[in-house]
Amino acid sequence: MNIAIISPYATVVPHFETELDIAQQHLDQGDSVQFLHCLGGLQNCDFNAERELERCSECVGRRKMGLEMLESKTLPVLKDCCSFEDKVKSDLKFNFDSVEDLIDYQIEDFDIGYAVLSSVVSICRDPEPDLIEHAELVRRFIKTAWQAYSQTKELLQDNRNSGNAIDRVYVLNGRFSAMRGVLRACQSESVDCFLHERGCDGGHYELLKNHLPHDLKMIPRAIEDRWVEAASNPQREQIATTWFHDRVNRVEKVWHSFVKNQEQDRLPDGFNTNLKNISIFCSSDDEFVAIGKAWHNEMYANQVVAIDQICKDLYSIQPQTRIYLRVHPNLKDVTNQRMTDMLSLEHPNLTLIAPDAPIDTYALLRASDTIVSFGSSVGSEAVFWGKPSVLLGPCFYEKLGGIYRAHTHEETIELLSQELMPGEKVGALKYAYWFQTRGFPHKYFQSTGLFEGKFKDQVLYARPAHATGLDRIKNNFKRIFRPR
Repeated sequence: MNIAIISPYATVVPHFETELDIAQQHLDQGDSVQFLHCLGGLQNCDFNAERELERCSECVGRRKMGLEMLESKTLPVLKDCCSFEDKVKSDLKFNFDSVEDLIDYQIEDFDIGYAVLSSVVSICRDPEPDLIEHAELVRRFIKTAWQAYSQTKELLQDNRNSGNAIDRVYVLNGRFSAMRGVLRACQSESVDCFLHERGCDGGHYELLKNHLPHDLKMIPRAIEDRWVEAASNPQREQIATTWFHDRVNRVEKVWHSFVKNQEQDRLPDGFNTNLKNISIFCSSDDEFVAIGKAWHNEMYANQVVAIDQICKDLYSIQPQTRIYLRVHPNLKDVTNQRMTDMLSLEHPNLTLIAPDAPIDTYALLRASDTIVSFGSSVGSEAVFWGKPSVLLGPCFYEKLGGIYRAHTHEETIELLSQELMPGEKVGALKYAYWFQTRGFPHKYFQSTGLFEGKFKDQVLYARPAHATGLDRIKNNFKRIFRPR
């Protein structure tokens, strides 16, 4: 097989190390492997939006060291096959009247507007970024996305025309500007694109064939398939159950635990178990707002609007019902208009719990009569812990069973005004089993932390450069950071 690994960034562990692991496994099988990577030619970087020279140098150096560690018994290893060139399309659009206008921007088969918005939103931590304030960031990411898309297509076409067609491409995640450009280029050229991401723990990586990690059709299907495939495993339910207990116990396997700084078993002051208590767990918007139309909420413009309407309308018919809003701990340091509006909500039946409040998320879940979510995992966790769970938006577990799904605001109020029974747990178990087992084991990478690890027993770093190498890197930096 002829393999291409398109690697815009070597900055973050474990993603570059995963690419090296994949490359080495293919080389072991006798496949040819080539890298398309960045030596400073990309116009912008999701992991270095401030364009810091030191961080760029570290990325270039890590990549150089990692590629030099690849070995092949039968084929030459392509250390510096090709890098993104410093060239862009002359007629790109950079000015947009609104976020919706940016979303609608498409070039050929590439939803470039969504790709750019995903990068901008993630960096700004604002689901509705001011496109005038961030005009320069948008401009650079438009150029970056086009570079990745067009140059990936060139790579695939050139190899095909030379009789050495590429059979498979690997790239990280696929959500951000450059990465989505790679995915769309592969789809345009009918070449399989495998997106890699973190797996169930530090020892595993996930591969997704020709679709984003947020695909609302493919991921639920993968969840169901994995559950069915494990039907003969007597430990299947226990494995799934462990995931829920790990969440409560603050175990960090794939990402930070957002509840580890909360005071265990602490409830809000004045919490009265004799009243009907509904807890709403809001989500962090920035990862999902720019995925695609499938993730758009059909009921509410945003979560603030939803919560405001729910509190107002429920109070008019059940004034004694208490509503607790647990603002996601991941929003602790986020400052934007959406957060300002959320933290400013005031209703006589509402108690707002700030992101950094020490209130225990799971104590609140256990003490509440009904749980409301917009798609975060807590909605499925509530099902497992025997709580009625009302879902107000699209998500992976939406059709797995066990939850109450509202599709109109009227349905929302009707559900919340009832005494609901807990749903069946099997859907939650399927969801947890997938999280607990997904992915493939690393062969050459050993994780030593969420953002630490070794490739072939070696921590990758930027080695001190010799004079000629240093001069080459300096020249690259001058090219990167000159006015455009």
